[in-house]
Amino acid sequence: MAQLPEWFSRLDFSAMEDAPNKLAECEFFFSLASQETDRAKFRWLVSAFFNAAYSYFEMSALRAHFAFTTETGDPLEDRVALNVLKEYVGVERSSKKSGYVKTLGRHPITKKLYDLRRRNTHHFPLSIMVTGTDLPEDFHFGHMQGEGASGLSFCRDVLSLIHQVQSKISL
Repeated sequence: MAQLPEWFSRLDFSAMEDAPNKLAECEFFFSLASQETDRAKFRWLVSAFFNAAYSYFEMSALRAHFAFTTETGDPLEDRVALNVLKEYVGVERSSKKSGYVKTLGRHPITKKLYDLRRRNTHHFPLSIMVTGTDLPEDFHFGHMQGEGASGLSFCRDVLSLIHQVQSKISL
């Protein structure tokens, strides 16, 4: 542990992003998707939005677990932030990997977000249907006519939820 102070002295904290910056990233991709009428580009932007939203929860959980340190350098949790996050996502800290925290969807919106992101990232690209002429509002998730869900409407719900979480954490 003698090298820990030297390691900390090398850290560039300004290069490390925080939760409000991830929220701004979500807003950035949502703003672009809200104007995109090309289906492929819309899918790319929504994919980036999903990853930013997922990352917001992952990063927030990690920071909450290691928010403070004791005089001995041991991490202390930010209980307030963790309790807020746990309303929306399950938060698991690995007993095998120090510094590893994993989240999973708990709230109906985060469950759907995590499922869509997982399938889009690990299985098949997100299916986007054109259900009308008012694009991008009429881009719907899915591949079965009559069973799709509005893509932008869901992204709005996710963004609203993240704003809600951030406002509770920032109190």
